Amino acid sequence: MKKLLMSIAAFGVIAITGSLWWLYNSLDAPVGSAIRRYGPEITGVSVSLAKATINPLDGKAALHDLVVGNPDGFKTNQAISLGEISVTLDIGSLTTDVIRIKELTLLKPEITYEYASGKNNLEVLQQNIERSIGQERGARKNRQNSESGKKLVIEHLYVKGATAHVSAELLNGKSVSVPIPDLHLQDIGRKSDGVTAGEVTKQIVGSIVQQVSTAMTSAGVHTATQTIQKAVNSATQTIKKLFK
Repeated sequence: MKKLLMSIAAFGVIAITGSLWWLYNSLDAPVGSAIRRYGPEITGVSVSLAKATINPLDGKAALHDLVVGNPDGFKTNQAISLGEISVTLDIGSLTTDVIRIKELTLLKPEITYEYASGKNNLEVLQQNIERSIGQERGARKNRQNSESGKKLVIEHLYVKGATAHVSAELLNGKSVSVPIPDLHLQDIGRKSDGVTAGEVTKQIVGSIVQQVSTAMTSAGVHTATQTIQKAVNSATQTIKKLFK
């Protein structure tokens, strides 16, 4: 349960903490435009954001309707969406190596697993992110006197109103939806004195692929046409068991 919901939170964590740190150092920076610009470079898919509201003086911010699209070849509308992400952080930590987030709340996150042509959308998305991280890591090694990346510690993470969607190629873009119980996690990254943005992205998105893909394989979502609906129904029950 924790791994899957942490996965849903991944893009929100990276986007909003990175935006706050950047805004703190450049108050006129167009944060929304930055997310729309760099999001596709990192994920390899479309990234849209309706609005960003940020107050760097008290460490509070919110992103509204953040949507991460699907890679080419998939029929569902999106891979991940977050209705609203609100965060309160320790403003003093923005100038340190570890950014401390007091509270992060994700409202109505949705994640879609779609299997098509022998692969699924989340695995492709993960590969895109890992490729981007590898390129950034290589570039960083080539920079002289480069600073270490910022790390994150999240004291409280709330996930509310989450939904998982399951789809397969023969459903032609349709999906079965599974509501996910609300969740409260504490002290993420505290034991290791913070985790980098790249580590968070790889670890959390990797958890999506592992947990959901395992559930789909166990449910037989790769079956033939005549049993596809039965497979999806079984997948629904399998996902529900992840949250018990």
